[in-house]
Amino acid sequence: MIPKATIEEIRSRCNVVEVVGSYLPQLRRRGSTFKCNCPFHQEKTPSFTVNETRQIFHCFGCGAGGDVFRFVMEYEKVDFVTAVKILAERAGVEIVYEGGQPEKSGDKDALYKIHREAAAFYHRLLTEGTEGAEARRYLEERDLPLDIIKEFQIGFAPNGWDGLMKRALQKGYTAEQLEAAGLVVPSERKGEKGHYDRFRNRIMFPICDPMGRVIGFSGRIMNKAEKGAKYVNSPETLLFRKNQVLFAFDKARKPIVEARQAIVVEGQIDAIRCHQAGLNNVVASQGTALTENHARLIQRYADEVVLVLDSDTAGIKAALASSEIFIAAELSVRVVTLPEKEDPDSLIRKKGSEALAGLVKEAPAALDFLIDCLGRQEDMNTEAGRMRVVKAVLNLIRHCPSAARRDPMIHRAADLLHISPQALGQDLRREQRKQRPVPRRMEETVPKTAPPKTYPKEEISLLELLVHHYPDVQPLIHDYLPSRYLADPLCRELVELLMVDLPETLTEGFQDFDEETQRVISRVQVEESRTIDDETSPADLAQRYIPLFWRRQLEREQSALSKCTDLSNEERFRESTRIRHDLHALSNGWAYARPIIEAHLHTPS
Repeated sequence: MIPKATIEEIRSRCNVVEVVGSYLPQLRRRGSTFKCNCPFHQEKTPSFTVNETRQIFHCFGCGAGGDVFRFVMEYEKVDFVTAVKILAERAGVEIVYEGGQPEKSGDKDALYKIHREAAAFYHRLLTEGTEGAEARRYLEERDLPLDIIKEFQIGFAPNGWDGLMKRALQKGYTAEQLEAAGLVVPSERKGEKGHYDRFRNRIMFPICDPMGRVIGFSGRIMNKAEKGAKYVNSPETLLFRKNQVLFAFDKARKPIVEARQAIVVEGQIDAIRCHQAGLNNVVASQGTALTENHARLIQRYADEVVLVLDSDTAGIKAALASSEIFIAAELSVRVVTLPEKEDPDSLIRKKGSEALAGLVKEAPAALDFLIDCLGRQEDMNTEAGRMRVVKAVLNLIRHCPSAARRDPMIHRAADLLHISPQALGQDLRREQRKQRPVPRRMEETVPKTAPPKTYPKEEISLLELLVHHYPDVQPLIHDYLPSRYLADPLCRELVELLMVDLPETLTEGFQDFDEETQRVISRVQVEESRTIDDETSPADLAQRYIPLFWRRQLEREQSALSKCTDLSNEERFRESTRIRHDLHALSNGWAYARPIIEAHLHTPS
């Protein structure tokens, strides 16, 4: 168990705006709150709101909401304890558990620490150790200076079987933990089980998550003649999922937001060279196929992707496949064609950053790139050749989910292929009818988000009044509005709580509430009632709401009266007349409503 005092200390040190802003750099102040597009569902108009005063967030689109711990839980897809650990590390708070330390093997916080210390070990060997001399010469030949080496924490794995293993064991880690981190490989020799280092005699590039925490490594050989793969990457672990990670994204995230554009290159050194040259919105795919997870990651921060892949056949094929994925994520896609036998690293070294920046600026749209490539591969003078190109073009366009984007693509393709837009549009609609749903290109599918539960508008507004203007409205509601007149059980429960406790109780005991209650609490705390203005005080507004709830109660009594069979006609008429009189008084303002309410409150049930 993590002591509650420790949780509260972590909460006090982690400002919700700063934490959310580190994940969502597009978060901007809007009046008294901060807003941006919600990371938990797709939207075009920002409805994700963060209230710094209340230390709470809420999305008015999907209903997600809560405190700083809930945000990390939702964003990182972790449980509460793991979210506490993540924020504790961020805030520099040491967690002392009640009942002793939990088992570390396979635990996320232990894996983060192992990776951090492994990266420091590799980096120290490269920059200081004699074993790293050859690696330093290699990086000097590649024109990577010391400041860039330090910025990206590039390191060197020693040419031994257990260099990292021995050091980690001395520091108290177990072989099982190192295996869970993907840093050692199990082995068996002469009937004895053991482990050896996964990375040996390689330049080490740490791979970080969007928060800059090391979660894996990519090791590169220095000698082309050396046997083995050019790159060895960390295996899939609790932290590292290759279909969700882009190299240098932690450094590129803010520049991507500022430019609303992400440039995707193929290798780590290509990305590092771009950053060195001032092209800071660059990430690398690390030689793996780009996936829908990568597209969704970029789509949170950018409107456009520029693909800079190798100019060989494999690179062109990868560019076209990646274009489909990014177009399906409603991103604009352009493709850079590099000079033959050049990559971003070599091009910048030979001709400077302006050469690549110029290619990026002039890069054609993915559709133009496709037609140009296929036009050179196919004989456009033959019907068969033209139809193969048309089919490929239709396949690309059909990935676009937006009709507003598809229409210009159809007209552009028709213009380039000398076909009428009407004919191309008809063929596209026929293909869409024939095609099955586009297969997903990733292992994990996105669950459909259930619409947020709706609550009575006036009851939510009443809670907002109580939370934001407690001293002004609590006495009125306490004295004049029985909680049983609220229809929603959850709203009623929160109003009853606020009749005996201050609004701070909701925040201080936030984790004690269930998830749906947390959503409602975050919703009513994140923004003040929009119906309050210079001419309407909180008390005025409360005096409008209270009669409304009474009217609804009397209307229910009126409806029940018409169905009541054990009253005489005279009794029914007398009671009906009284209810109509009271309803009229309740509609004429607080001065008329108050005596009626007081009369009811003092009349025995």
